[in-house]
This record gives sequence, C-alpha cells and structure tokens, in this order.
Amino acid sequence: MRTKVPGVYIPDEVIARLKAAPKNKQRAEGKRICVEIIQQVREMAGVAGVHIMAYRQEELVAEIVEEAGLLPRPFRAEVPHPARERHLHRPAERAR
Repeated sequence: MRTKVPGVYIPDEVIARLKAAPKNKQRAEGKRICVEIIQQVREMAGVAGVHIMAYRQEELVAEIVEEAGLLPRPFRAEVPHPARERHLHRPAERAR
C-alpha cells in the first residue's frame, strides 16, 4: 500500500512492526495497529469519527469497530458535530 496507493503515507514504525510480525500474524498486527490509531485519533479535539477501510479484508471492519470501542457511539456534547450544528432552512413557498 505504501508504494501502490498515491497519497498514502505509512510511517516507518508501522512498516517495521508489520515486518517484525511473523507472516501468519501480520494481519492481526495490522488490525492491532488500526485499533491503536483509532483510539489515539478519538482523543483529538474536534474529531467526530473515523473512516475505516480494509481493502480485501472487509470482514475485519466489524472486529476493528468492536475492539476500538466505537460502538455504542458515545455522545460527546463538547465535540462540535456538523449534523448538530446544521440549521436546515427551506425557502418560503412561492405564491402560485
């Protein structure tokens, strides 16, 4: 992924962790790294969510969501969220 997907940056530390894991455990290590990143990102001010992609490993998404503690989604009133801030206004109906 590091060299195949334009615009994707994967830190050397992540590559080293994956390479250090035995071949049959690299998938689990990748999932563990993903969960750790999600937990770190959730603590950042202003972050309202994450987007999880598991290319050709879609079955891992549910496990990642569960292990990262994303559900049930906690309500955090102090975090601004576009859906809560949005005021939908409908234009007045035109006279016919």
